[in-house]
Amino acid sequence: MRTADEVETQGVQVGERDIVFECPHCEGELVVDRDGSGLDVPCALCAKIVNVPAYQGPSLQFLQTATAKLADALQQTRAAPPMRFSFGGKSRAALDKRHQELQRLVRETRSRLSELRGLLNHSRIQVHRYQLKVEMTEAKLAELEAEFTALEQAGQQNQAGQDALPLSESA
Repeated sequence: MRTADEVETQGVQVGERDIVFECPHCEGELVVDRDGSGLDVPCALCAKIVNVPAYQGPSLQFLQTATAKLADALQQTRAAPPMRFSFGGKSRAALDKRHQELQRLVRETRSRLSELRGLLNHSRIQVHRYQLKVEMTEAKLAELEAEFTALEQAGQQNQAGQDALPLSESA
């Protein structure tokens, strides 16, 4: 069975490390490795010099492609019949070698699983933080819109009050 990282990147043109941005001159889509962040490079389409923006994390294109590939691979894995293993006719040395290899693979896989669970937990905290920021920003927007409406009403009342002044008072 392939690893999640192998499934995710197989055949993908835009990688997790890539910065995808638009040329300000020709509006063409450019892809540069994140190590190129901040560099001035010629556009591959119009040859004019463009500044590579800062790396902001994986591009939406990469995330969508990788997510679809992972979902498909997981569905295929779940639908596949259980694997059968046969070690008959193998020498003791071959069995010992495979045993050691499996122990190493199990350790590596458990380590990767632990790392992924940590990243997932971190991501959940980040999502919650962004949700709180959205709510705070929405509250600020509502406050500003209410003040804007009150200001417009005050301006209209002030204008109406000036229009209603008798001619003798305005002179």
